[in-house]
Amino acid sequence: MTRLKICGIRSIADLEVCRRADYLGFVVLSDSPNRLDLETAAGLMSSSDRPTVAVTTETGAEVLRSIVRDLKPDVLQLHSPMYPEALEATGDLGVPVWGMMTVHGGTAVRSLEGIEALVLDSPGPRAGGSGNPHDWSVSRDIRERVDPFPVVLAGGIGPHNAAEAIRTVDPFAVDVSSGVRGIGGKDPVKVTELIEIVKGD
Repeated sequence: MTRLKICGIRSIADLEVCRRADYLGFVVLSDSPNRLDLETAAGLMSSSDRPTVAVTTETGAEVLRSIVRDLKPDVLQLHSPMYPEALEATGDLGVPVWGMMTVHGGTAVRSLEGIEALVLDSPGPRAGGSGNPHDWSVSRDIRERVDPFPVVLAGGIGPHNAAEAIRTVDPFAVDVSSGVRGIGGKDPVKVTELIEIVKGD
């Protein structure tokens, strides 16, 4: 069954609303509007009863080590191009690492060494995190090429299209953020609908 990651958790209220997701994502050291300072992220992540994912666009080895040391995530997600120097640091981080690549026509799959899942996201000004869907047939082709390596599908997914995304790509997980955004945080109605669609309950 496809798993669900809800990203952009920013408050205790978000934690409660999204607690039935399989993974909760916390953005740090990034120019994303969803970013948290490290102290706030640490407090929220320590309060979570779900597996936590620290999401960053940083690539420096020492910075990545400090994120893992300070936040103690269950997963570290590198949401920027997978530069060799960043991947070289993943071996001694002590947590699973998810790497991201943007999807477009003619996308070539780089080496998967150093990561445990591949996040497929839409192109955008921040190399991902645009909130827009992409051509899922390309992601399906990538998923088939790397099978059985886990693929996480991101980019403009919400209750309105999650079923189609899963049916088209059959990913290990879907990664949702703006698709369940409400006023001041995650929308409980959208989150509940999404969970019902992804988990079938």
